[in-house]
Amino acid sequence: MNVEPAAIAARLREIAIYLHLEGDRFRAKAYEKAARSVEAGAASLPRLLEQQQLTELPYIGDSIARVIEELARRGTVSMLDHLRARWPQVVVELALLPKVGVVRARALFEALGPLDLDELAAMCARGEIRALKGFSKISEAKLLDAITNRHTRGERLALHEARELSQSLAAHLAPSCVRVEVAGPVRRWIEIVDRLALAVAADDRDAIEQRLKSHPFVTGVALEGETLVATLAKGTACDVHVCAPAGYGWCLAAATGSPDHVELLRRRAAERGVEPGSLVTPDEPSLYRALDLPWIPPEVRDGTDELELDLSELVELKDLTGAFHCHTTWSDGRHSVEEMAAAAKARGLGLITITDHSAAASYAGGLDAMRLRDQAIEIEDAARATGIRVLRGTEADILADGTIDVPPALVGELDVIIASVHQRYKQDADATTARLIAAMRQPYFKIWGHALGRLILRRDPIPVHLDRVLDAIAESRAAIELNGDPHRLDLAPEHVRAAAARGIPFVLSTDAHSIGNLDYAANAVAMARRARLTRRQILNTLPPDELARRVKPS
Repeated sequence: MNVEPAAIAARLREIAIYLHLEGDRFRAKAYEKAARSVEAGAASLPRLLEQQQLTELPYIGDSIARVIEELARRGTVSMLDHLRARWPQVVVELALLPKVGVVRARALFEALGPLDLDELAAMCARGEIRALKGFSKISEAKLLDAITNRHTRGERLALHEARELSQSLAAHLAPSCVRVEVAGPVRRWIEIVDRLALAVAADDRDAIEQRLKSHPFVTGVALEGETLVATLAKGTACDVHVCAPAGYGWCLAAATGSPDHVELLRRRAAERGVEPGSLVTPDEPSLYRALDLPWIPPEVRDGTDELELDLSELVELKDLTGAFHCHTTWSDGRHSVEEMAAAAKARGLGLITITDHSAAASYAGGLDAMRLRDQAIEIEDAARATGIRVLRGTEADILADGTIDVPPALVGELDVIIASVHQRYKQDADATTARLIAAMRQPYFKIWGHALGRLILRRDPIPVHLDRVLDAIAESRAAIELNGDPHRLDLAPEHVRAAAARGIPFVLSTDAHSIGNLDYAANAVAMARRARLTRRQILNTLPPDELARRVKPS
């Protein structure tokens, strides 16, 4: 059984696209929600499949559970095979293009048949598409722009989207090769990815090429030098590096590292009178040993100082003792306090913070003082029921003037305060800097949440003189959160390094709004590792009792 959550989620999303094309919007939305649920519950998917309890995941009923079971068993499902036969690949390509979507893709197919994108672009250029029902000069221009951009620029992807696509491709190739791994920026945990990469150990490159062409999202494969380059439906390219099994160590390292890191390895090999590609290195550890180096984790292969550092103390997921920044049904979360606490305990954690939104976040059901005090009873009950520390806290808005939205009388009652910007993102840099400095100088301990407020590829970071804010934090009672929400991944590693140089402590958080979101801790750990953080720099690696003392506001 191939229990690869990313591959299963990709298949569910593919089904959703086809169902949208069929006009079955209700079922399409159900499959899209199921795909997100599979991703969020990736860690528990093998167990749930084995125990036939997939319906424990949100949005997965009996019928979709049967589809997932078949996908895990044989990699496809009869419904998907039928839909693929009905709808040509070009229609999926169109549906995935920005500014086109499912409705227009279906309309074009029904009017024109399965045209390829180049032919469709030529029709746009001749002004022929605007004559079709439902199209105009403006929509024709958008269609041409989308096709042109796909050919010239491809598409930048957020890390979690790029990982999903990469893992789907890897799972598809696995039956035809000795070994395949996701490489490139995805393996290094780069937040925004413009090109995917796989490293494949196989004796027959032609077989890999044919297998690659059969992936539902692959629209073309070309050979560039020694590399197979696959073009995907969304315009993204994937470099597939194929090598003999005996040289896989170098193949994977070269496909993973930044160009500067790969150059460092080449120089290291030249100093020893060898070419790295000629070494017999069936895996990466053997390659690094051959170059008289310890194994260097992918997250730090950026071509700067990684060859000179002792990286043995980098924080690991197993080091975390507490889940930070967790929401419940009291504000905009999906699960109760006890459910979140029990899920944290099931992941081996000894502490969880319940930090629902403050009153200023009325759009998210934020809690005023009365509701915060009412919630304390449920938190105490959850701690007794689960046997772990459950800290009572809040994610409080940093208001326009720098006030943190916590009633002063409540500060002494709370166990933890996360202070975040949620509104007024368009203040200029001077105003934002003054606002944040005022907040960080509040006399109680607080954690700066999703610091720069970015949403990857959707919203830019807030304008701020960051060095001045970091100086204020270093002088105050505060820590900085590294937010593991895949849409945030905030702060970026270069800013984390600047904060770490000032001795500022960190918290690795999930910003969890559901049980499955607790697994976002892995994202926060990866960002911390990219910034070279050790467990000693991170508060939620401390024993639960000591951790609770360190983050107490008063």
